[in-house]
Amino acid sequence: MAYNKQDKLHIVTPVAVIRRDDGRILVLKRREDEMVYPGFYTFPGGKIEGNDTIRQTLSKEVKEECGLELEEGFILIKEKSIGRLDGQTSKSLSFLCWTKNPDAVTLDKNDFSDYAWVNLEELCKLKHVGIEAEFIKVEEIFNSKSNQAPFFVDTDQVDFRVN
Repeated sequence: MAYNKQDKLHIVTPVAVIRRDDGRILVLKRREDEMVYPGFYTFPGGKIEGNDTIRQTLSKEVKEECGLELEEGFILIKEKSIGRLDGQTSKSLSFLCWTKNPDAVTLDKNDFSDYAWVNLEELCKLKHVGIEAEFIKVEEIFNSKSNQAPFFVDTDQVDFRVN
């Protein structure tokens, strides 16, 4: 579906912070010929299109970009607004996610040239799009001695569509 700026108050982009059982998180390396952040590591994800829900968008984008299927249940870990060069505002929503088969990564070579499962220390040695906060939040969730449960989101009940 073609992007039509005047139809959107915001561009909503959910991204998947996919964590393996060993605590490492999946990052994808953007191709060197990309216009924005060439050669930088990022999370899989993409813009919500048409009437898709967050769950549909995340599942579709993760499958397209790295070949993985997400398990049910996402935890919202970060939200940020980004002003784009074209004047549009982009809302990025980072969700902690899991996959049953993390060894089945198959990259979309049109967009990405490599991938890695990394911890925060390893991430800091890579060129990346500024995703340390998501790694820190995931560590806080799993290392917390607090009884406060993380915020699970029923992504099919959140509607970002423009009427």
